[in-house]
Amino acid sequence: MMKTPGKIIVAIASIFSSFTLTQTVRAVPGSQLNLQIEGITNPRGNICFTIFSRSDGFPRDGAKALKAECSPLENLPVTLSINGLNAGNYAVAVFHDENADGQLNTNAVGIPQEGFGFSNNPRILTGAPKFSEATFFVAGQTTTVRIAMKYLLRL
Repeated sequence: MMKTPGKIIVAIASIFSSFTLTQTVRAVPGSQLNLQIEGITNPRGNICFTIFSRSDGFPRDGAKALKAECSPLENLPVTLSINGLNAGNYAVAVFHDENADGQLNTNAVGIPQEGFGFSNNPRILTGAPKFSEATFFVAGQTTTVRIAMKYLLRL
């Protein structure tokens, strides 16, 4: 006996209706950013960073940063992890606070006497880079950014 197309469709539909399709969506509460700091000349003092999510205050005004923190240098090379970031554009400034005074020391004309670096490793000619030159995108669970330290006026 041959079944009609309508009965076949009903039979197929009843088979599929007995399955429950579930999809698990795992919301990541925030991404992790790993900063790999390269070229630190010695393990003295602290490594400090500021992370900005907008250009306002970048790179000098830590009060306008999303996060600013200093950590003692213990091992080289240095990797710093920042957790809980939302997907988006960020820029990071770091400095090697060799004397652990909490600031980037400069000479009389404003040239840094301690090491410093920025995300995207922009070319430094006459001053700090613009936010747009240091910006990178954070997405997914983990983003890794390499920052090369610069030490000016050292032989």
